[in-house]
Amino acid sequence: MRKHSGKGTLNYNKGDIYEGEFVDTEPHGVGKMTYKDGRVCEGIWKNGKIEYEGDLVNGLPHGRGKQIYSSGTYEGEWKDGLSHGLGTYKYSDGALYEGEWKDDKINGKGTYKWSDGRTYEGEFKDDLMNGKGTYKMNDGRSYEGEWKDENRNGKGIEKYPDGSVMYDGEWKEDRLHGYGTYNYKNGDVYTGQWSAADMHGEGVMTYANQDIYDGEWKEGCKDGKGKMKYRNGDVYTGEFSEDKMHGKGVFEYAAGDVLKSIGEWKEGEKCGLFEDIVRVSKKVYYDNGEVKSNSNENVKREAPSDEETDTDEGRPSKRRNVCVSPP
Repeated sequence: MRKHSGKGTLNYNKGDIYEGEFVDTEPHGVGKMTYKDGRVCEGIWKNGKIEYEGDLVNGLPHGRGKQIYSSGTYEGEWKDGLSHGLGTYKYSDGALYEGEWKDDKINGKGTYKWSDGRTYEGEFKDDLMNGKGTYKMNDGRSYEGEWKDENRNGKGIEKYPDGSVMYDGEWKEDRLHGYGTYNYKNGDVYTGQWSAADMHGEGVMTYANQDIYDGEWKEGCKDGKGKMKYRNGDVYTGEFSEDKMHGKGVFEYAAGDVLKSIGEWKEGEKCGLFEDIVRVSKKVYYDNGEVKSNSNENVKREAPSDEETDTDEGRPSKRRNVCVSPP
């Protein structure tokens, strides 16, 4: 059979009628197919199959229409041959986007659903998540906040599957960066500065056991100057390195003979010459509820070891020692 190309009418044996452009006797270009059962399919054809079905102006999609691509199908509004306005794209991998388009790209507000259950609802720019939006992960976690080029960037809140807040603060390139508060699953809470997802800079960690560290951090570790308050009342103020007391510091004891130790620490242990300030106790004689004037007797629990010992009544005494065991 001789094949024809051009523009005209094709009458098929089964009763269908095609009017429009064709190549080798197959619809190809702008045309309209009227089927025997009364259905009408008008749009743009390629190799005998409809690729775009909908409104046309000057041979271009304009208005409402449906376009079939190798990656999926778009159905919605068009302008001058481009998807523009509200539309839905069903991807061949099972993903779905519903929302605004501009100049053939996802632009504006919309909802994207992945085939694995993840969803994003918010603002887009040039096919990427940009602006403010909410991202729900398939493990139940969620993020609500600012985005830049598909990454969490700016201020945002991430939540655990039960809805409680995991992190509330600043982000950069999809990582914790800036200032924020992280609530750990074990009950620890950190508030302070972050860098590339690590605690870095000034910050306060309140541990689940009620210990509190307030000071400097480096790459996730206590590093620099800080104060550690222990739940039993002990307090260390001084230098840290890689999560340990390291450098000059003062350890104040809530109980025991020693009031405070002043010296230098190495990897969490006392090392070298320390100045220990010890408590002084008194024996007092009472007579009918009154203290006898000459009955006070100072008793030092630690004897002074050198001439620097302070023996004035009522004051703590001091002692110096070397390589003292850690508290």
